[in-house]
Amino acid sequence: MDAKALSSAVAKFSAKFCNELDKSKSVVSSPLSAEYLLALLALGTTEPAHSELLTALDIPDNDSIRSSFGAVSAKLKGIKGVTFNVANKIYIKDGGYELVPELKEDAEKVFDAEFEKVDFDNSAAAADLINKWVENKTNEKIKDLLSSDSFNADTRLVLVNALYFKGNWKTQFDAMNTIEQPFHIDAQTSVNIPMMFQEEKFKYGESSDLQAQLLEMKYEGGDASMVIVLPNEIDGLDGVMQKLADGYDLMSEVEKMFSTKVKVTLPKFKIETEIDLMEVLPQLGIKAIFGHGDSGLSKILNTGEPLYVSKAVQKAYIEVNEEGAEAAAATGMVMMLRCAPMPSPHFRADHPFLYLLVGPNRATLFIGVFRAK
Repeated sequence: MDAKALSSAVAKFSAKFCNELDKSKSVVSSPLSAEYLLALLALGTTEPAHSELLTALDIPDNDSIRSSFGAVSAKLKGIKGVTFNVANKIYIKDGGYELVPELKEDAEKVFDAEFEKVDFDNSAAAADLINKWVENKTNEKIKDLLSSDSFNADTRLVLVNALYFKGNWKTQFDAMNTIEQPFHIDAQTSVNIPMMFQEEKFKYGESSDLQAQLLEMKYEGGDASMVIVLPNEIDGLDGVMQKLADGYDLMSEVEKMFSTKVKVTLPKFKIETEIDLMEVLPQLGIKAIFGHGDSGLSKILNTGEPLYVSKAVQKAYIEVNEEGAEAAAATGMVMMLRCAPMPSPHFRADHPFLYLLVGPNRATLFIGVFRAK
């Protein structure tokens, strides 16, 4: 599975993931952060969980996970001109518990994961330890990822992934041009928010299939960019999202964009989102790992104990301003022992839109929607 095929698979998973989030407000998410943990789990699961994970991730087999995620991690480490950190960590219960050797090798080689033994019986100390690591890896943007009630004496394993991005625009906005302007939340309601403006050469496109304008703005270094999909209609976002969630290939539209001078009006914004993955992932077909039946997770630890995922949460953050963008995300999964229970076009983003922060090969790092609320 090559980098382009993986980028396409990540983009499709990201659109489906984002389409399951709260439709009433602005959100930011990193499906990629969740995918790291799901891909790692897939390497250690039996049926039916194994097929569910591969199908949801749109990856054919374990070898494809090993080759593609290994390559993606290497690529992401080398993004030029921006700060992008990916960190994976596996916390294992103290007292003779280990990952099975093959999975441990995959975790280290493919996902570059670190390991640490933890006394989960002391749940407050365990939460503090994990949350401090996440905070450190996300430049203190993601705090309190997991609460102390996430763990108890039955907790065996916690998987955590943290992503952090900070980049400056290749062509920055002049703060002198930022003024309060109306943003149309819907056809009836508008609110005044700070809007940035510049006229510059960007990649631009118009999609008749999506009924939207597309804009790509590069960050310094040229490896990372923000792609914005602006529906033609004020209330067109849900339709765009549904089309993408149904499998429409956004990246094929992005490939068709051309470089031209564009007048860009874009909100300054800051969004923080907490996502309960136990609500989102089952909607994407990932159910068995959360179950008390056959979760498929008994081949992960050397003890062969039956496990299930008792908590799965993501917190994400993004700030977009005149200089550029800062974004962070962390995803944690806790596994428990099972017990019963023309002219310059004007790209005027003054109504709800979709945005993607993409890296090399246009791999989707973050995805979200802005609705000014």
